[in-house]
Amino acid sequence: MIVATRDEFGFRRIVYAERGEATSNGIASLLRKARLPASVPDIAAIQGYLGGDRLAGHTVLRDVLAVPPGHSLIRSPQGWALRAAPGAAERGNLREALRASLQSALDSGKRVALALSGGLDSALLLALLREMGVQRSIPSYILVTDLPDYCERDTALDIADRLGARVKLVRVTAQDFVAALPAATRCVEEPMFNMHPVAKLLLARAMAADGIAVAITGDGADQVMRRDRSANYLPLCNAMFADAAVTLHAPFLDAAVVRHLTSLPRDPDKQCLRELGEQLALPERLVRGPKQGRLAPAMDLRPLVDDARIRDLSTTLGIAQPALHVDTERVLWTTLVLLLDSLQAEAMSHTSASAAATVSSSSAIESASSWHPRNPPS
Repeated sequence: MIVATRDEFGFRRIVYAERGEATSNGIASLLRKARLPASVPDIAAIQGYLGGDRLAGHTVLRDVLAVPPGHSLIRSPQGWALRAAPGAAERGNLREALRASLQSALDSGKRVALALSGGLDSALLLALLREMGVQRSIPSYILVTDLPDYCERDTALDIADRLGARVKLVRVTAQDFVAALPAATRCVEEPMFNMHPVAKLLLARAMAADGIAVAITGDGADQVMRRDRSANYLPLCNAMFADAAVTLHAPFLDAAVVRHLTSLPRDPDKQCLRELGEQLALPERLVRGPKQGRLAPAMDLRPLVDDARIRDLSTTLGIAQPALHVDTERVLWTTLVLLLDSLQAEAMSHTSASAAATVSSSSAIESASSWHPRNPPS
């Protein structure tokens, strides 16, 4: 029996207990749902995260597995099994497919907004909203950080002005990024190599505070055109918005759009999107210029997790101690510590609540504490 099928590019997470029957969209919720005792880390998976070579189907916990993108999870009397569920490629009309996806968001009966960056993908969606005559009724949210070589305020405002959008600026600081990192890590449930995904949580919170329930995003275009099924970014975005109770609506991941785009040759330069942008009279820099990938600059994360705690965790896991001279390494280890802290606390809370006086509960808690960074083994 097919229990669940994960979409081709992994936008929505599916995790399951290796020894059990429960599934969920996240590790913490699975621990609660299945009343699982505290698990132990999956060292090989963690090393994969740290080294940039992720292990498909694994999470940071040994007893919690993940359904890879484009796979179905099957339950039989013999236990769990995975089966490839590739998407069907079918040529269609990109413009109409994107418009139909946008219309479905507008027809949701909920308050809708657009997350507008300075890039091609969200600009295309805004141009289509203008074509549909709703660019003024759907606010365009722009995150303003003022961080050097990262903030896209000016380019996004230029797009909004050209297309007649109604803009809402969301101003945040580096301190806001750092303060939100523990919550962001709990959302994504995996180590992050850069602070950029935290921007999604900050934007989602601002939208939620304004009563926005659906956020239209240009996320997914790069992954589909590159055929990037690593799921190292899209599910993070989805989880951030879900945490703020905002549904992330990604037209480039709509089934009809994916069928069309995957019927075309792999194209990291996104030529078909550039051509559509030209038809919609987008600025020359968007339809002709190179894509500008942006990562958040280095921030001081030591107030959250100091070097000693990172060294303790690396020793406990049996992984070589990091030098922490590079920001990528600092962010990865900081988020790993924060994540294992939160998952241990989650497992301990429900284990203690359900069986605080039993020997099995005590054993589970003791097992969890044996690998905790604050309780390294003697």
